[in-house]
Amino acid sequence: MQNDMKNIILVDSENSYTTVCLIENGRLSELYSESADERQTSGNIYKGRVTDVVDGLQSAFVDIGLNRTGFWYIDETLDHKSVLGEQNALPHKIMAKEGDYVMVQAIKEGTDLKGPKLSSNISIPGHYVVYLYNLDFVGVSNKITNIALRDKLINLLKSLAPEGGGFIARTNCLTATEEEIKQEAEFLIKAGARIQKRWEETEGVALIHNEGNILYRTIRDMLSDRTESIVCNNEQMANDIRGMVEVFCPYFKGSVDYYNEEEDIYDYYGIGEDMAMIYSPRVDLPSGGFLMIEKTEALTAIDVNTGKFVGTDNREDTVYQTNLEAVKEIARQFRLRNIGGIIVVDFIDMLDPEHKESVVEAMKNELFFDRVKTRVLDMSGLGLVEITRKKVGKELGSVSQDKCPYCGGTGVLMLDAYVSRAIKYNLKRLFMNHNVSIALIYAHPELARHLVERRVFTEECTSGIWSQKRIYVVPDKNMDFGAYKVLSGMGGVPYDAELLT
Repeated sequence: MQNDMKNIILVDSENSYTTVCLIENGRLSELYSESADERQTSGNIYKGRVTDVVDGLQSAFVDIGLNRTGFWYIDETLDHKSVLGEQNALPHKIMAKEGDYVMVQAIKEGTDLKGPKLSSNISIPGHYVVYLYNLDFVGVSNKITNIALRDKLINLLKSLAPEGGGFIARTNCLTATEEEIKQEAEFLIKAGARIQKRWEETEGVALIHNEGNILYRTIRDMLSDRTESIVCNNEQMANDIRGMVEVFCPYFKGSVDYYNEEEDIYDYYGIGEDMAMIYSPRVDLPSGGFLMIEKTEALTAIDVNTGKFVGTDNREDTVYQTNLEAVKEIARQFRLRNIGGIIVVDFIDMLDPEHKESVVEAMKNELFFDRVKTRVLDMSGLGLVEITRKKVGKELGSVSQDKCPYCGGTGVLMLDAYVSRAIKYNLKRLFMNHNVSIALIYAHPELARHLVERRVFTEECTSGIWSQKRIYVVPDKNMDFGAYKVLSGMGGVPYDAELLT
């Protein structure tokens, strides 16, 4: 097992599923997976056709060739809306009508209910800079705070920006040379010209620029001066990575290695246990405390608990130390699970105002070098800290998990007694037709057994609309757990039906 290296990028290729891991100082810090059958749309650029303009919302729906139309909101642009908005660089009106073709970029993945969110501000990200293809603006990441460096970068990027375009310096510029930034800027400008050419030559709705597969996206963003090597367990893919790095990442000084050992690549690099626990809602802390992470449709809730950690005799100090320890792990879990949107952290209650401020400040410091834009608000009186983290791509669970066919994703199943009451409701509705005298209940075998053993409808079938009715249960192993159907049996009773009344 190797766990003494600094930063390593692992690429695990398994048939049609690829996983890219970032290991920092021996610990798994980031993880991205992608199926060849379902690649993300974020970052892709399309020639789309406007299908509907909603003037009141300053938005439009655009057909980009996917199952659902995309939603184009005028005040959206990739990672830098806050920077651009502060400088009043964003347009403020939809300049298109129904039927027009527009160049748009997907900036947020779609869901089962809605299409992807789109922007007409085309951004082409590199390692050091983001090229604003059609926005005349030059800016610097807010995380670069050195005034002299900011001024230097602005002057450099202004000299490189073509007419009508611009650049934003990314945090990686902190360690870049002027020549490296210049080379990448020239490369991105050429990429923009190729996109424009495809736009002009393409007829109808089409994808005109693919952001690339998971390898290109993650390696471009993960590589830093601290990365020692990229390791892949697929020889052909390792060769592809070497070619990719040579063209797109000339700044990378490390090695690209093919892993061919008998031991699984995860265990060899010491992240096997981390991979096994990646989807667990519970995350243990070194001291004995733990986190509980629960995702809902609206937000992600994280609860901090002391667990077995007893600390000192002073409760306030114990709680404070647990919260500080939790901060580090929470920041890691954001990256590891690619958690985005609204996040609410319920820290353990502290009495000392200085401790509260210290925990919030520690949270901000831990998230400073997160490549994804985050914002941390002050702690509320209830000990809650609200955090927003930009949604980039898909969260880890959405690309490797599916809803349970039995519970529909709720994580719970209805009690047999509750389901029996629902069946009774359907039987009553059926027997309101006095011509129906036989009912069939098709049910999962476990539910059918419950109905038979409890004889749940025996008492009902003695009076009123139940009088002289026959109810049969038919086990059906093809039905989901807890599922049932209530049908009239006037057309015949299956041979395996069991009489309940």
